[in-house]
Order: sequence, then C-alpha cells, then structure tokens
Amino acid sequence: MRRGSDSGSRPLRVAAVALVCALVLAAVVPASVPVRAQSDAGTADAAADDRRCLPDGGRNLTIGDGNPHIDLTIHTSLFTDPSPPSALGLAASGVALDAEVVRLRTGVLVERVPEGVSANAVWDSFVILFDYRLSLPMFADSVGESTYEPTDGPVSGVETRGC
Repeated sequence: MRRGSDSGSRPLRVAAVALVCALVLAAVVPASVPVRAQSDAGTADAAADDRRCLPDGGRNLTIGDGNPHIDLTIHTSLFTDPSPPSALGLAASGVALDAEVVRLRTGVLVERVPEGVSANAVWDSFVILFDYRLSLPMFADSVGESTYEPTDGPVSGVETRGC
C-alpha cells in the first residue's frame, strides 16, 4: 500500500516546489537593467553589449503581466525569407522585479548560401546558436557565484556559437 501513500503526497510535493520557486522569483532584488528585446533597434554601444545572434525581425511575445514575466522573441525567417541571414529560433528572458533571472537564446541560423549541392555544403551553411544564463541576484552576497553561464553548447560534433 506504499504506492497509494506516495501518489497522494506527490501533488503536495509538486505544489510545494512550485510555491518555493514562486517565492524565490518574487524575492529577486532589482539589481540589473531591464532586458531589452533582442529585435529592438538600439545604439551601437547597446548592440555591442548585447551581441545579436538571431537576425532582426522576430515576433515579440510577453508571458505574464508585470513581474515576474517572460519576454519571448520568436524568429521564423528561415521559412518566410530563407536568404541569409535567416533563422529558426527563440530568445527568451525571464524577468522578476526588473532583474533578468534566466536568459535563453537558441536556434538555427543560415549564414550563407551553400557553395554546391552536396549534403556537406548545405549543412555547412547552418550554425546552431546557443546562449544560456541563469542569474540569482538575491544570492549574490551569500554565495560565490550567483550567475551560471555554460561554456559549451548542448550539441556535440556540430558548430555551436554563443551569442
């Protein structure tokens, strides 16, 4: 009968984990500048600080009202205008109390027209883009590193570029 007691406590554990995550997000101190949408036009200095990895022209979407919320930019130019640079990907930024907590930019970018019709020439014109950052500014004073950024991409054996 142990299975019955575990299945009854599972929803309670899931609810507790969700509550803790919500409290952590609500406790974020506004320690950074609000996130600029990746497709917005900006100054040359701002563009240098936030290097674009996906082409302009994505569709912006915001999930949530106020704080916390997620800003999304969905890029589908690979289907609508396949001439380089074109992409299929997304840029997502989780924000709580005007501090960026999580950022993910990933997709496939066509950089150039294939030089030939071979399979290698076609695949060599694509690049996998991956950029991930997790920042917990509320723990900046209590732990050594409150920001995590992986140094390599999730796919091995394929050219992967950070943003």
